[in-house]
Amino acid sequence: MFRTKHAATTKSGRAVAASTFRTATRRRKPAKIIKATPAQSHRPQRLIPRRPRHKVIEFFIGYRHCATILAGELYARGFVRPRRSADVSSRKPGDSALRVPQVIVQTVVFLIAAVAGPSAHARQEQDVNLASRYPASLDASEPPVGRSWSCDAADIWSVRSFSFTCGDGFAVELGPSQVAFGVHQGNVVWAYVQPDAPGRVLRAPVGTGEEVRSIFLRFNPAVLGHVFPPGTVVGQGKAAFAAWGRRAATWKINAAWQSGNLPVIPWRKSIVVDLETSVARRLFMTDTEAGTVKYEPFFERRPLPPLTPVTETDSLRAFDEVWEAFDREYAMFGVRPGVNWAKLRETFRPRAAAARTTYETAAAIADLLRPLEDLHVWVNCGDENVPGYSRSRPLNANWQAAEALVGPLRDSRRGAAWARTEDGIAYLNVYALSDAELPDLVDKMLETLGDSWGLVLDLRFNGGGDELLARAIAGRFLDRPRVYSRNQYRSGPKHDDLGPMLDRVVEPRGPWRFEAPVVVLIGPCTMSSAESFALMLAQAPQTTTLGDRTAGSSANPRRIETGLNITVNLPRWIDRLPDGRPLEPGGVEPEVYVKAAPEAFTPRSDPVLLCALEKLRESPAESRRPGRKP
Repeated sequence: MFRTKHAATTKSGRAVAASTFRTATRRRKPAKIIKATPAQSHRPQRLIPRRPRHKVIEFFIGYRHCATILAGELYARGFVRPRRSADVSSRKPGDSALRVPQVIVQTVVFLIAAVAGPSAHARQEQDVNLASRYPASLDASEPPVGRSWSCDAADIWSVRSFSFTCGDGFAVELGPSQVAFGVHQGNVVWAYVQPDAPGRVLRAPVGTGEEVRSIFLRFNPAVLGHVFPPGTVVGQGKAAFAAWGRRAATWKINAAWQSGNLPVIPWRKSIVVDLETSVARRLFMTDTEAGTVKYEPFFERRPLPPLTPVTETDSLRAFDEVWEAFDREYAMFGVRPGVNWAKLRETFRPRAAAARTTYETAAAIADLLRPLEDLHVWVNCGDENVPGYSRSRPLNANWQAAEALVGPLRDSRRGAAWARTEDGIAYLNVYALSDAELPDLVDKMLETLGDSWGLVLDLRFNGGGDELLARAIAGRFLDRPRVYSRNQYRSGPKHDDLGPMLDRVVEPRGPWRFEAPVVVLIGPCTMSSAESFALMLAQAPQTTTLGDRTAGSSANPRRIETGLNITVNLPRWIDRLPDGRPLEPGGVEPEVYVKAAPEAFTPRSDPVLLCALEKLRESPAESRRPGRKP
């Protein structure tokens, strides 16, 4: 589109020609020319069409406007003959004899405008209001609750520019950029912005003038529209950028406003601005109400790791090695009937071929494995965990509430803590299964608590570890050998080729056992070997499981080392309950369900533990006996 300043500074014939064309063809007044004032002379104005009232009208008016200006230029250059012109006889020698009929010119320029794209006004109408796309339904809460997130192609956007200021002391500005969002139930819980060309730190306590290569943002979902105003958002971005957004979030999410490496919702006034600059990682905690900025120098030591180049040959070799290993050894295909393993190879192998860094290769492998929906399948690239499949597993517990309900915990720092209520109920929290001395340590705890008439054994914080350690501990509660799980391995090339069912047995461990009533607490974060531990304890006649379903994930895995500093965890068995049903995906079901929202678990409230204590206290006082018997 031609600028008015250009028309005003050229010979008057050009502007007159454009007006003549409009009069001759549409019998309308010439379009109003907005002349630049002296103060605006450095920024020429455009011919601005009147805003149409309907999108169909907008289409024709916007394109007709372009056609009118282009046709006017053709008249000025002598290529078009006006319908009512009397100047044919005055044509000068050397003038072009070409005279195109007016209707053809109008048609051609209309089609050119249509192909070139909509008018500026039409483009403005296409700007995206992200606040309406992601309506906020979550707010900051006490206690903070970690939120699982996803970042897919639909959560990638293009912006014309990005800027953020806080008070007089902080400002950062980027040009055209790609933006990735982490989303929980429709709420944006983080954003990652990467400019097409480096931006700039305009003002900051540290780093003023440095180039900005990316920004990771944490904010309340309710302020999304203020952080990314509608006038800056063009539309959907590049789908491949989702992998880079997930990478940044996985590396940076634990810096602030997190619980268990999951984002929690900040206060509306709090925005975390985490920059990767040309010099260092710069993390700023901003308060938009007070206009204050706090710099956190600790994170200078934890920038995003540098990327390592990879050849196409090496990338494909690593991808094929992983695909073939799962094809031969993964036993859970039978529980994943919707997975077309060959089709997934066809889909993601081209991405591995196009990879230029080892991280891109690892991301292609992670996306290949994601449809397996297996919590034990993971991919590492150097020191980075490459995001794969995950699902929400809120913790149905609160450590502080346990102390409020049973008394101060004595924590061994080796996987177990214990306490006792004033009325004689023991509390044993086994939160890890990794220390070889844990069984002996638990023995000593049970000896100390041996005169307790009831026990709460808490596995809600336990994500797994060594199943053999769990067997040794569980042996203190068993009266005889019992089958607690069954499993199968692959036995042939077909995905449904499975070997014989193998029983796993837990045996009593003398010379004494704990015989008083035991309530075992479980929940969504009880996973892997901790689920096996719960199944072992469930075989004891004096125990009751209580809480919520466990994670439903077991592996007995092996590690695949691809040689590119990429490591993949390959689960090898299908784990089953004692009755033969698969552990995945349903997990271990408690005998007593206690359903409670995550918000119900506060430093003073733990509905699951409270229910367990009440259940034990239902027993008559005269029937209560010490737990430990020789």
